[in-house]
Amino acid sequence: MGYEDKKIFPLRVSGMAQIEHDVNLLLLEDKHFVLINDLSRLLSHQMSNHKEKRFFCLRCFNSFTKNEILDKHKERCEKHDCVKLRMREKDSILKFKNFKHSMHVPIVVYADFECLTKPIESCKPNSEHSYAEQYQKHETSGFCFNIACDGKKLKPVLYTKKSTDENIGEIFCKHPKNEIDKVWTSEANDMIFEEEDKSNFELLDLPKRF
Repeated sequence: MGYEDKKIFPLRVSGMAQIEHDVNLLLLEDKHFVLINDLSRLLSHQMSNHKEKRFFCLRCFNSFTKNEILDKHKERCEKHDCVKLRMREKDSILKFKNFKHSMHVPIVVYADFECLTKPIESCKPNSEHSYAEQYQKHETSGFCFNIACDGKKLKPVLYTKKSTDENIGEIFCKHPKNEIDKVWTSEANDMIFEEEDKSNFELLDLPKRF
């Protein structure tokens, strides 16, 4: 294992299978190896605040509550090389550059929803088994969307839930449709169809309707 920026990461995993005891080593300063006696204790502090013993996959550093669950995970993970996660640098910006691969569309809708979280009362799960505990529910409280037509952005539309009976999903589906209809009505122009265009159209070999 390697150590960089106060983080431990997978460095190399032996290809030898069915080893009775794993020997885990930590490489420091690219020249000193240190024996790791308790992998769970070493890695748990950088993964979560839980104090119980965890079982770690040496290829991806995912942790599990039981060794049996880890064994099932290894069946899939051992098919891949070990990985080291790298977070992007501070203040770095991800930009889209390959505009040549994009498809031009006349109208684009950019939308965002807001939610409120409400606690859920349920029975306490059995800690002896793996589980995902649901402790809160997301309820949509409003939305905002902006329509862009041929590069021109229209005025954003903001809506906030006025009562608990309102269905935000249904209301949202109606709003953009109404706004898009307004855009088509105001932006649409009559097609210029001259005599030459009419003659060319009549010469087209179009499929017949039955």
